[in-house]
Amino acid sequence: MEELKLEVQVISTEIIKPSTPTPTTSKLFTLSCLDQASAFAHFPILLFYRNIARDDTGSGSGPNTQPIDITTLKTSLSETLTSFYPLAGRSNSESTILCEDQGIPFIETRVNCNLDDLLNSPRKLYLLGKILPSFQLYMSFGQRPIDEIVHVAIQLNVFLCGGVAISFYMLHKILDGASAGVFLNYWAALVRAKSSTLNISLNEPDFEATIKAFPPIPPPINTNDSGADDNDGEKAIASNLAYLKSITVVGKSFVFNNEAIKKLKDKVVTSDNKLTNPTSFEAVTGFFWHHIFAAACTAASLPNSDSGPSELFFTANVRQRMTPPLPKTSIGNIIKSVHAQVDTLCDISKHVTAIHEAISEMNKNVLDNLPEKNSIANEGYKLGSYRITNWCKLGLNEVDFGFGKPNRVIPVGMVHPVLRNFILMVDNLDVNGGIDGIEVFLFLEEKEMQILESNSQFCVFASPN
Repeated sequence: MEELKLEVQVISTEIIKPSTPTPTTSKLFTLSCLDQASAFAHFPILLFYRNIARDDTGSGSGPNTQPIDITTLKTSLSETLTSFYPLAGRSNSESTILCEDQGIPFIETRVNCNLDDLLNSPRKLYLLGKILPSFQLYMSFGQRPIDEIVHVAIQLNVFLCGGVAISFYMLHKILDGASAGVFLNYWAALVRAKSSTLNISLNEPDFEATIKAFPPIPPPINTNDSGADDNDGEKAIASNLAYLKSITVVGKSFVFNNEAIKKLKDKVVTSDNKLTNPTSFEAVTGFFWHHIFAAACTAASLPNSDSGPSELFFTANVRQRMTPPLPKTSIGNIIKSVHAQVDTLCDISKHVTAIHEAISEMNKNVLDNLPEKNSIANEGYKLGSYRITNWCKLGLNEVDFGFGKPNRVIPVGMVHPVLRNFILMVDNLDVNGGIDGIEVFLFLEEKEMQILESNSQFCVFASPN
């Protein structure tokens, strides 16, 4: 297959500001203690839409040759920022945001290929950076003053076929995946409300619930709160560069449809296993954990008995785990780290059980050790250590701007050695925008990925995508 030469032409760049000025009483926004502990780093989201005509009833038929209503997208975004006003401001410390309606960039581009050319390319994960907002708009990790870092950057990419990719960088300091889903669905609902006769309700964001549940921690006296001397992410990356340059990391995506997940659940429930009803997350994650650890041991020529322990780190959304539960529209990093471990390479069911027990223990002690110092930086490679981010069931599959639900959601914008042993999960979407299982994005050292893909026991459940 001929390699896709992706070219992206920027048509316009505009700063979108809130439609209504932020009141003077709200100019200084103080973050919850959870967000105070979060990193100044951005995460990407890409939503892909094939071009389908829509009418006021929400049905669609055939290709749409009408241009996308850019004006409505922008005006609705401006109104959205009035409700999500901290996103349009700029951070002025680890703890506060100056909300002076500085705005966020909105870039419009044209792409020189069809949407499916990109999505079907075996190198798509290496090309996605070209349809994400410019690095100069979002770069962080100490590479520019925090008061210059935009909190959200948006790029609308229109392909030759009329298909669209709307891509985002969002600041983890303010938003987690669930918060991003609230923001995107609010904006999309406003667009639909302006473009149809439907009565569309808006789920208002709740910033106050997070702050009340997790009050800000006052900064220490006589301590510089700018974060300039305490950039854990930058230090971790810098210390790891020499090692990273010596390896090749590859990124691949795999799909577990509903049928495969059902069979996998049956497989991991054994007679000597207390776990009788694993969740889809537990089953798929345990399956992946077992096989990628086995691939790492094979690549390192380690027998099973000498593999040593393996650990898995992931975060859990604690909104609905609290008593009383927080609103689902609560904005912020309302997450808790979970750690699971097995002592040696073992049966898949034991990996699944370890995950289940770690989640159960976390549920008993949701508020223990909060806030945590969160950093998305790779703290250095260690055999058998993996990190996972799960973005399933966060509403990203529902983001409909009037041209249908997304056909694909991709939560990654590059392939880089710093992502080694990193796993991302999103809902796998069917042709109608419904959910059919889980899509997993996996980043491994090249030899480990080759071993994994040659494993017939892995491939019987995981379909390359």
